[in-house]
Amino acid sequence: MAPLEEIPHRVYLDAIRAELDVHRAAFLGRTLVSIYFGGGTPSLWPADCLAEAAAAVKTAFGGAPREVTIEANPVDCTADNLAAWRAAGIDRVSIGVQSLAARDLVALGRDHRMGEGLAAIEAARASGFSRMSADIILGAPGSRQPLSSVAELAMLEVPHLSVYELTVEEGTPLHQRVARGEVVPESEDHLAELYLETHELLLESGYSHYEVSSYARPGARAVHNSLYWRGAEFLGLGAGAASFLRTGAGGVRWSNHRSVGRYLASAPGARRAEIDELDARNLAADRIWLGLRTDDGVELADVPAELLDWLTGRADLARVEGNRVQPTVRGFLYSNRVLARVLDLCFSSGSSRS
Repeated sequence: MAPLEEIPHRVYLDAIRAELDVHRAAFLGRTLVSIYFGGGTPSLWPADCLAEAAAAVKTAFGGAPREVTIEANPVDCTADNLAAWRAAGIDRVSIGVQSLAARDLVALGRDHRMGEGLAAIEAARASGFSRMSADIILGAPGSRQPLSSVAELAMLEVPHLSVYELTVEEGTPLHQRVARGEVVPESEDHLAELYLETHELLLESGYSHYEVSSYARPGARAVHNSLYWRGAEFLGLGAGAASFLRTGAGGVRWSNHRSVGRYLASAPGARRAEIDELDARNLAADRIWLGLRTDDGVELADVPAELLDWLTGRADLARVEGNRVQPTVRGFLYSNRVLARVLDLCFSSGSSRS
């Protein structure tokens, strides 16, 4: 990895602005709701680049976003950085705490030490960030107090918590350690128990469980992420960024080249690595499974009868409240099964509501 000072920050900024110019016309007429600096490690980007990127987006679409978020590692949440981010117009910080226990951080292969997660939260508050989120990972191998970090963050009343179950991704150092037998991942049953215990702990602490992995105190739900779950359009800029645009009854999704080198070497209009054309049936399926990731659920009229019977029957994955179909905590827990069932039924014959 190149030293930070050798990374072509200004070149990357120019590439993002050029990409924005290419796609701006397709998104004209939309309201700018949020800006989100995420993916990779945006907290390593100089504050002047962050400010100029945000300004370019605001100029392109007009208006003031309701939320401007940056994802940050705890070690990057220094007083100087936090002040610079606020000066750049960022009003929300999402901190990748992962765990407050040193043993868990080692098991997860994280680069920060015990206490830096708490120090980052304290520093963010001292810098004036009233809106913040902390990421927590459940299921660190061999964890002795798996819910202690969640409980401590709840006691601190961190406004928003994103709680994820550990997944061992191929090609990562953790995957290599598992393959060598050095680490034994927690069982699915144990992870399910942790998920349900976390759910109860945070509800008792005043949080709402409004999305599969998301908990918020009153008024602290994530604006940007909520747009995804409602099926809103979004424009992603930069290496690996994803976008979604409606086109009549259908839509199109695309994602950029993940390699920064390839992204920068491509013309601004030729940076898309994957393009997926969507028809009305695709969008209907998306509306259902994305909605069933949230406590708001989906319109009853949008849910095929066979799917409704399965969700609300013995599986106990959803309930009907008025004209809405809303997930139960089991529905949150088994969201991947819900997704598979939605796709199966929505793309098979005879799936319309009766």
